[in-house]
Amino acid sequence: MNNEQDDRFEKRLRFVARCYKEGSLDEDKAWERFAARQGIRRPVVFRRYWMAAAASVMLLLIGVGTFYLKERNNPEWVSVVTASGQLKDVYLPDSTLVSMAGNSTLRYDVKKYGKERRVVEMTGKAFFQVKRNEARPFSVYTAMTEVTVLGTSFQINEQPGMTEVDVVTGKVRFAGGKMAEPVILTAGMSASYSSEKEEIDILKEENPNNLSWKTKQLRFNDTPLEKVIRDLNEYYRVEIVNKVDSPGSRLTATFNDLPLDEVLMVINQTLDIRLVPRKDK
Repeated sequence: MNNEQDDRFEKRLRFVARCYKEGSLDEDKAWERFAARQGIRRPVVFRRYWMAAAASVMLLLIGVGTFYLKERNNPEWVSVVTASGQLKDVYLPDSTLVSMAGNSTLRYDVKKYGKERRVVEMTGKAFFQVKRNEARPFSVYTAMTEVTVLGTSFQINEQPGMTEVDVVTGKVRFAGGKMAEPVILTAGMSASYSSEKEEIDILKEENPNNLSWKTKQLRFNDTPLEKVIRDLNEYYRVEIVNKVDSPGSRLTATFNDLPLDEVLMVINQTLDIRLVPRKDK
């Protein structure tokens, strides 16, 4: 059955069950109509059998209907999980594209997705390119926050105690916790929610490497060395230490999908420093 037939069937089942439970089903009138159509002249005997059969059918209908409604309302989850370092593109039923970073999960109820709303749940990091549909808003739930859009592209980065949202195109509504006021973010804006502070902060400093895991590009423009090291640690999933004291060092460079040893060689030669990965990592 399609969705329209399902809805009609569900309404009929609910009506029958309600009438039966409330006692509003007129058994005598139902028998009289049945007997007249069938030409039955011995109503007492046949009525007894007819009512027993009708009661059995009614109980069967209610039982089947209850099972049907329960099964229809039970969620049918579709889940996607990525391993460490794995990147995966996932198309949702409405053609929305989700690009998942490593150590991330995504799930949605395939029975309900797209009927009134489009809802997914996630952990980790993912970039969403949402198919526009004004009649059915798209929402992403993390452990602490909710992001709702109509059609846009944005990234969600969920970490323990913190969720960050970066909007590339369009507009999103970002809500977190019970105390924080929701905010509207437009293209180029970023915000983070902290469970410790229970508030949403608009991030004023743009980070060109927020999507480096997806673009395979690292960009630095007069960037302090401390920030360079943090971005390298996150991108390469290592811990880098500086063996040389270099206060005030800044880097301007772009790296396109290069291995870590080549990137460190360029930085060390450019800034006359010595960045190395920790050996126990």
